[in-house]
Amino acid sequence: MKGEILYMLGIVAVGFLVNYALRALPFVLFASRDRELPKWVSRFGDLVSPVIIAALIFYSYSGLQWKTAWPYLAGSLVVALQIWRRNALLSIVAGTVLYMCLVCTGCFSPDYGDIVLDAAHPSIRYSSQGFLIGERYVDPRKVPSILESYDVPHDRVIHILIDEEAERDLKPARAFMGLLAHDGYRRSVLVSKKRAESHVRTEEEMALERQQRATQSSRHASPPGKCKIRYKGASD
Repeated sequence: MKGEILYMLGIVAVGFLVNYALRALPFVLFASRDRELPKWVSRFGDLVSPVIIAALIFYSYSGLQWKTAWPYLAGSLVVALQIWRRNALLSIVAGTVLYMCLVCTGCFSPDYGDIVLDAAHPSIRYSSQGFLIGERYVDPRKVPSILESYDVPHDRVIHILIDEEAERDLKPARAFMGLLAHDGYRRSVLVSKKRAESHVRTEEEMALERQQRATQSSRHASPPGKCKIRYKGASD
């Protein structure tokens, strides 16, 4: 326990030093010039800020799967207010309030990509931190509605991959299976990583294994016309 505390304190200390050094570096570099930045630095700063903001906008919108087109009014509102009032605080607050209202009313859903439900590569996964679909943590109560939005039939077998560290406590996973059954998905199966890897084998590989086992069994079989002789020991 003591070692873990020291380890965490070391991480915090290193993060503090790196963050402080990065913030202090510009003042150290330009301290001898009365804190006047060179022209190329000023131009670079004027260019970087819009690029970073544009990258954040594209990143935020690309991670969402909008159900309708009108939620883009949040971004349009920010741009319009900024052009009209030239007040960054007003634009940010108004856009944030409108965006959160749209989120709370269910105007968008996260993009989970392609959901795979077979035993080889199941998208639904249970870890010690919670349930995931792909790489996104989800509320277990929302999984049935997500499956329905992907038009997954209720008679489909739902494979749930169990991480190795989560195999010690399967009560949440079993409760999750009961939740799926309550919403109509009654055919759910827990799959360990070892079992999932075994399902990845191709039909050719499994046929080759069956052929090898048949060859080995034929070698150990007795030749036709001869019977096996069992020798008894002295104590038999």
